[in-house]
Amino acid sequence: MKKIGIIGLVVLNIVIVYLSIYFLYYSYDKYYLAPTPTINSITLNDDNIVNIKFDVEEDNVRNKIYFLYKNDDSVPKINDSWTLTSNNEASFKMEKMQYYAYLKNEDDEIFEIEEVNTMGRVTSLTTSKQKVYVAIKGTYKVEAKYETIGIVDDTLKWYSDDESIATIDENGKIKALKKGNTKVHAKIKDEIADIDVVATDLIVVRPKLYNNKKKYLPCGKYNKEENDLLDEILKDRINDVGYKTRAATVEAARFLALEFPYKIRYFSENGRGSTNGVDGEGRYYHVGLYLDSSRYKNIGKKANGPKTWGCSLYSRPSHGRRPNGLDCSGFVSWVMLNGGFDVGDIGAGLAPHLDLTDYGKRTNFNASVVASGKVKVGDLLSSGGVNGGHIAIIAGEDDNYYYVAESLWTPPNVAVIIKPYSKKTIYNRYFYVMLMDSYYKQDGKLTKMW
Repeated sequence: MKKIGIIGLVVLNIVIVYLSIYFLYYSYDKYYLAPTPTINSITLNDDNIVNIKFDVEEDNVRNKIYFLYKNDDSVPKINDSWTLTSNNEASFKMEKMQYYAYLKNEDDEIFEIEEVNTMGRVTSLTTSKQKVYVAIKGTYKVEAKYETIGIVDDTLKWYSDDESIATIDENGKIKALKKGNTKVHAKIKDEIADIDVVATDLIVVRPKLYNNKKKYLPCGKYNKEENDLLDEILKDRINDVGYKTRAATVEAARFLALEFPYKIRYFSENGRGSTNGVDGEGRYYHVGLYLDSSRYKNIGKKANGPKTWGCSLYSRPSHGRRPNGLDCSGFVSWVMLNGGFDVGDIGAGLAPHLDLTDYGKRTNFNASVVASGKVKVGDLLSSGGVNGGHIAIIAGEDDNYYYVAESLWTPPNVAVIIKPYSKKTIYNRYFYVMLMDSYYKQDGKLTKMW
């Protein structure tokens, strides 16, 4: 055997020591120093659960990892309520606030998961309307509501599929430009809410006050599809303010007098449901408008009809042919019915039997009643008379005037119109006001003016 010299032994010992130190250092680091977790993925699911997956050195005997989350950015402490993880995963349910998440190893080293404090999502996005009907050159304001969790850029954006039909601005105001259908959308991040827009010439933009210069409705102007659409719009307008409320009845009056493009003629009735059962001749006690022959299916007993509004019909009280329409009580009862109040097909007088003046609290109309502030939009007005009289409904009010929706039989407007009456003199025309709070019970989204 060859002997090793002293120098060789020294070198060999140095190598052995080096290898020992190297082995001890790296094995200790690998097996005995607590590892640093490495984030693999962070996800947020539809149930708002944040799931964090990470890697650690599996062979390390001290590879326990603890998890902590909180909703403030204060530095966590070693003795806080940490949770031991399993399968290299941690999770928590995210709510509306901002969150901060941390991992801790067995050496009490704390690692912030920075991605968590910028996480979030839009959990819901809805709009105040899913379908709107807008007159050409008219506008309609919609609103968006949304909920978020965590931290998210909640910038709301509006856009239209076809800006030649309708546009929508940053405040949710839709403007109809030409006849047609399109969609507008509210968008936050990846969430989108849709609104169908019907831009139509079947209605007109409501004037600021009133427009009694409209033309009279011609016979046969509308077909079934157009009548159906107008009925949809009327129903939508009423639902917007609250069906079966004071506002609903007012809305029906405003729609027919302001938004419908034509004036409905006054027609001296040939009868009504509460007398001889005749329907649709000076009255139309049904939901919707009477514009197409398809509505004849609603008509029960007839005298000289059926004829839709605007079409010539013999009026027995007037002894002549007139375009069909509504008399005063026919208009008010139609308005009440469409608003959700089935008062019956009844008249306007102060007769012993049931009349429209029997609804609400009938009160002598005078200056003190006006000054009391008890009179409201939606109250009924009557000129009295046992065998007749005239009835109307207040459709608007400002400081000086009541704006009365009524069907008048005297020129220049033999039609359903809205007419202003001074608060100083209105009681010279209308002797009674029916205060309707106890009947309507709810005001709904009532406005003094349209």
